[in-house]
Amino acid sequence: MTANVVPINGQSTATTQQRTHTAGQNGTTEAVSSLYLVRLTHTHETFRRPELEAIATSLNINLKIIDYEPTSPFCVVQLQPRTSPTLQTPSQYHALARAFASNSILAKSIHELYATASDYPTLHSRIKALPLETWTSYQDVSFKFSIDAFFGKRSTSEQRSIIESFSYLPFHGKIVMKRPNEEFVVSEEWELLTPEEHSILHQSCDPRVSRPGDADQDDSIAGTIEALKSRRPKRLFFGRYIGGTKRDLIDKHDLKKRPYISTTSMDAELALVTANLALAGHGKLFLDPFVGTGGFMVAAAELGAITLGSDIDGRSFRGKGKGLDRGVGKNFVRYGLQDRFGDCLTSDLTNSPFRWPGKVSGLKSSRWLDGIICDPPYGVREGLKVLGRRIQDADTPPFESSGENESSIATRRPVHNGPYFVDGVPSHTLPDFVAPKRPYSFNRMLDDILEFAARTLVDGGRLAFWMPCANEAMEEEFPVPQHAMLELKHVCVQSFNKWSRRLLVYQRVVGEMPEDLSDVSDSSSKAVTGMKADDLNQFRRRYFQGFVSADAQSPRDDNG
Repeated sequence: MTANVVPINGQSTATTQQRTHTAGQNGTTEAVSSLYLVRLTHTHETFRRPELEAIATSLNINLKIIDYEPTSPFCVVQLQPRTSPTLQTPSQYHALARAFASNSILAKSIHELYATASDYPTLHSRIKALPLETWTSYQDVSFKFSIDAFFGKRSTSEQRSIIESFSYLPFHGKIVMKRPNEEFVVSEEWELLTPEEHSILHQSCDPRVSRPGDADQDDSIAGTIEALKSRRPKRLFFGRYIGGTKRDLIDKHDLKKRPYISTTSMDAELALVTANLALAGHGKLFLDPFVGTGGFMVAAAELGAITLGSDIDGRSFRGKGKGLDRGVGKNFVRYGLQDRFGDCLTSDLTNSPFRWPGKVSGLKSSRWLDGIICDPPYGVREGLKVLGRRIQDADTPPFESSGENESSIATRRPVHNGPYFVDGVPSHTLPDFVAPKRPYSFNRMLDDILEFAARTLVDGGRLAFWMPCANEAMEEEFPVPQHAMLELKHVCVQSFNKWSRRLLVYQRVVGEMPEDLSDVSDSSSKAVTGMKADDLNQFRRRYFQGFVSADAQSPRDDNG
């Protein structure tokens, strides 16, 4: 049987909808997998391809991206299992594609791709060239046709005309618009409009705006409107719907419906994508060391992981009251994920009980985490803090302000090492106790995150955390941090009006930490000194120096 031909960008790529074989390297025959069209969302473009690659890694699938452009929502892929024997039937490939797409947040659906072209006559000729056996399984089942016009618009009559142009296909089953056995989709990709063109086209549909030919309308605008209305799709795809994705989780986890949040809670879509890029899944153990209101914990738990959390301020995750139905636990109860909620505790990365215990007798490694996901505080509104005491007067409780200037700290007496008492009761045992904090370096925090991940992640485990970056010019001053035991897999950017932030995804390399750790971390954070917030946080200093205007959106800061 001859393989179907689906030209992509002027080239011909073999695919199959029925059982097709080609000669293998050893003279045997092996199946050639189908091409699939992944319909992506047109949001978070820099996250889409990394998510597909992360899903393939998680499912142990060889993903070959045949055609993808960041400006397009259509991605043509080829899928093959890595370890199991080569799949032999189309239904096996379709099951693999269905499982692949069902784990995505940024994709809408996946389709078996039959043909693609730049115009309808060419598309029809390529479909007609396919073997008749291609349609055997669909001749007598219920079906429907759908039109997916990306950045274009089709009237009802135009859609009907397009659908009727496929009447030569040998389908004899009943047309059912709701839940048919099969759905065939015609996907159109139109040229993106500039904001000016979009505004002109929108105004042309307003009855209060003059039309082409009106005396008071500019001739150039009239010509632009006619040109925009006469535009045509630049690419066409014809395929069969295979399966959907996890986009319904975005609505399920909408922050407006969540019982416990704060103003700094990460939106549901990006939290789920972050968990996906960190390979969250069933049987894995995940930690968020800057847990806040637990958005990443919930996202990782939704994907199957057992989750733990910690935060320098226990009030952020405890909420008011006690028990699982308060604070972060309330969110887990809301989604029925209680069995995946480990616990949350008050600590920071430098004073954490989640430690690396070192080599254990009889064990090759004592590393225990499968994933770490977090959005560390940026320290803009307040300087970054870690648990600990400043050098101060022995009779001044560490959690009370002395009102002195930072520069006078060096002249104070050594800190009191014993516990503080309130009415004869140790202060740290009181329910309203807030642990003392001291200034912390922004660069040192980045180093500590990578070091903690390198010492606790299992081989292949992932670290995914967010890092602010005002603009492209700031990338040299705030480069992506590196670690010898962590491989940088993805850098995804979320842009705002005047600033941006990056999601950095690392994977733990195979092997134990070297004995000499002096060269493991590649960063200049150790050289950062000082006692003031601006001395310790270059990003905070640059922020207030004006690399964004005063009315720009402020970065997230869990510490207020």
